[in-house]
Amino acid sequence: MTYGKKDLPYPYSQDFSGIVTRVKGVRETTRAALVNSLKVASYLKAGANLVERHLGAPKVVTPSGDGCKEYWSGLNFLSERALSREVANLEEPFLRQRGTGPYRSTWASHDDYLNDLLAFLFHEMNYDPQYGAELETRGDWLATDDSFVDAVDRSILHEVMAICRMPLFRLQLIVCATADRNDGIHDTIASNYAGALAPWAKVYEQTIATRGYRLREGITLEQFTNILAAIVEGFAIRQLGDPGSDLLGEESGHNLAGMAILGMMNSYLVLADEPRGPTLREEFEGVQQPIEYGE
Repeated sequence: MTYGKKDLPYPYSQDFSGIVTRVKGVRETTRAALVNSLKVASYLKAGANLVERHLGAPKVVTPSGDGCKEYWSGLNFLSERALSREVANLEEPFLRQRGTGPYRSTWASHDDYLNDLLAFLFHEMNYDPQYGAELETRGDWLATDDSFVDAVDRSILHEVMAICRMPLFRLQLIVCATADRNDGIHDTIASNYAGALAPWAKVYEQTIATRGYRLREGITLEQFTNILAAIVEGFAIRQLGDPGSDLLGEESGHNLAGMAILGMMNSYLVLADEPRGPTLREEFEGVQQPIEYGE
């Protein structure tokens, strides 16, 4: 049976124009056709498989013969050799390719392929399949649970743990650490955040209105969403590096991430019918007492 790009699962069936930009070809028409070919989609799938396998939620790693655990550094697992092995074993409808010839005829260098792969993986079309299916449920908790406080605790707990399981989040940490070496990575990370935060902004807007609040003067919905995202990612990084820290206690009032979110919301949400007041900065500065220094 002959397969085409339309037979591929989402997001590989999508248009990669403007995402995959480094394939080889003398003519513009040749490159344009190659970008949306089954061949390119198959190599992107192979790379995505390797990222998920090596950066997914960790499994139990058994010691090797010399007692040392297997360890991967950076993106070394995305080598040309590993990629060739992976693409040779793809399941249909992806295109199996043998050897390195087809790969080298598609990208001029391995760096070009990695840049295209990162642009694809961090595109917003890739965020939803890993993560978005659960977003609606957690968003509903915030707006509809009887206790807003309990809903915040539940949501942040599930949110941090979901992010920790995402290969894309682990990959993002790696490429962010080296972003200064390649300005193009900044664009791919920005695309990833656009896809991740847009639906959450809608959830927060609905929740704020449903719960009878409004945003305090001096902060926008975009800023509110970014602050919450930064808190969540900060706890996710801590959880990855120190999973035994017990910062995400499941008992009410023992979840430090939930406490941080509540503190932020308490500062920036006011009752909808309250008259306009000072910004948080103005209010905080207004209650500060002058410091008296001894002689």
